[in-house]
Amino acid sequence: MLAEMALWLATPANRMTRRLGLVTESVSLWARGLRQRKAWAEHHARCRAIVAETVAALPQRRTAAILGSGLLRDVPIELLSANFERVLLVDAVHLPLVRLRMRFHRNVELVTRDLSGIMGWLAGESGHRADPLADLAADPAIDLVVSANLLSQLAWPVEDWLEDHPAAAMRLPADLPARCIAWHLDDLRRFAGRVVLLSDIAMTERDRTGTITDRLDLMRGVALPEPDESWDWPVAPFGEEARDRESIHRVQAWRDFR
Repeated sequence: MLAEMALWLATPANRMTRRLGLVTESVSLWARGLRQRKAWAEHHARCRAIVAETVAALPQRRTAAILGSGLLRDVPIELLSANFERVLLVDAVHLPLVRLRMRFHRNVELVTRDLSGIMGWLAGESGHRADPLADLAADPAIDLVVSANLLSQLAWPVEDWLEDHPAAAMRLPADLPARCIAWHLDDLRRFAGRVVLLSDIAMTERDRTGTITDRLDLMRGVALPEPDESWDWPVAPFGEEARDRESIHRVQAWRDFR
């Protein structure tokens, strides 16, 4: 707990990023990932393998952009750094652990970016969504884009914020969380290079008898094309959130989303 608090305090982030709980979530994922290293190993390995296979097939390797780079557990950063002239790690939060690690990769740049594009809108500083990827989508040198388990993470901070700020929520679209997911898919389609999409799309909660106690559509009703691969990710095995309950996420992968 003390390590998590120290990491939270040491992480650079603006006020709205913290209000949305993104720093707290990043630190929590770091801690849970350590606890559940074995349970999450297959998920991370499959994600890294898909990216590696895609890199091997690319005719050009100038710039790679990793959207939702997070803790880099699900992307092969050493392989990307070795194969591309430039690697952009794009996320709203870059923990100090990641910042320190990337000092040893001279061609890797950390880009701090609100990938939902709506922080200013939520804060009342704007009346619409900002375009979070206009500059990157217009860059012809970006040969690879990886949306790394980001898609489902765009909705929940908005849902929590709308619930906590009912007065402000009245001026915003009721389906804003789903729109954030749909907007990101549209953003991905604008890139000229290869686009890899990795995302958990559904959650199933079960008790020890195997009885399903809850289900959640992590896409909030937004339709997706048929994936190239899919697998289960035990996000919260028994004992992580409750002694007699586990949460399993269904993950899907697209090697060329566009």
